[in-house]
Amino acid sequence: MFERYTDNARDVMSRARQEAQKFGHDHIGTEHILLGLIEVKAGVAAEILSHRAVDLRHTKAQVEKLVKHGDCEAMAHGTLPRTKHAQHVLDDAVKEARQFKHNYIGTEHILLGLLYEKDCIATEVLANLGLKLDAVREDVLHFVEDGGKAVSAEN
Repeated sequence: MFERYTDNARDVMSRARQEAQKFGHDHIGTEHILLGLIEVKAGVAAEILSHRAVDLRHTKAQVEKLVKHGDCEAMAHGTLPRTKHAQHVLDDAVKEARQFKHNYIGTEHILLGLLYEKDCIATEVLANLGLKLDAVREDVLHFVEDGGKAVSAEN
């Protein structure tokens, strides 16, 4: 499934799985994908979220307020099923890449897909951190449209 994903996007999904396992969850949810997006520092999404002052420590604290730790002993290697919302994020990431006529799926596409899921833990976490989802989306769109130039300080 991840053959068109960039190395960074694959790393995001790998970290999402690791985060799910740390939480003792038997699934990958949007909150795990969000944490993965922040953790992969080389990705476009991490740059944009960092610009918006989103960091791993505060994000993880917000996730912990919203979800309980599970008691699942998930396999150390292998796949975990995705929640319905997490699958929608990945499906929307593919649609975003197509819309931009990109032949790859990068962290920017995953972040855009995440921002479409209005009723999920990840967007609730971002809102609790004081982010306006539309402003983050605009940051991503400007980044992509400007050919990958860094997010400007005035946004």
